[in-house]
Amino acid sequence: MKTSKLQRGPLLCWDIYATYLVQQAKNFNRQLELDILKSFKYEYRWEVDFDVLIENKNYDALVLTNANQEICWVNKGFRKMTGYSESFAKGKTPNFLQGEATSKIKINRIREHIKRGVEVKECVVNYRKNGEIYNCEIHILPLKDRHQKITHLLALENVVRH
Repeated sequence: MKTSKLQRGPLLCWDIYATYLVQQAKNFNRQLELDILKSFKYEYRWEVDFDVLIENKNYDALVLTNANQEICWVNKGFRKMTGYSESFAKGKTPNFLQGEATSKIKINRIREHIKRGVEVKECVVNYRKNGEIYNCEIHILPLKDRHQKITHLLALENVVRH
């Protein structure tokens, strides 16, 4: 009786292909996020090129707020990062993520930049839905209409890992 040997070739190839599939999924999600932002762009007539604006920027989450800083939209990464759903976050200000360990000085610095209508990058302590603390690097970009009036703010957020 002849015994056959197990061949493992295709499984080794799967490891390589899986990496490709993960990258494809990330690219698909990023393109979907860009398409959503572009639909907002046309609705609010922003003078911004999102392809250039976030082309080479890394982010875990995107948060779009109106001029009153009420959340209009968040991407899927927001839920992964914070534990909060889009439906929970929508209509709230991002300060629901802040807590006792959040620096008031840094929050005031962010507010001042927003009042002046300029972009700001800051690292703050935020809180997840489960109460866990995380360091969040926030890059806030004001979005202006053709009259140079700020109508919305876009925050690109990253969890800072030590």
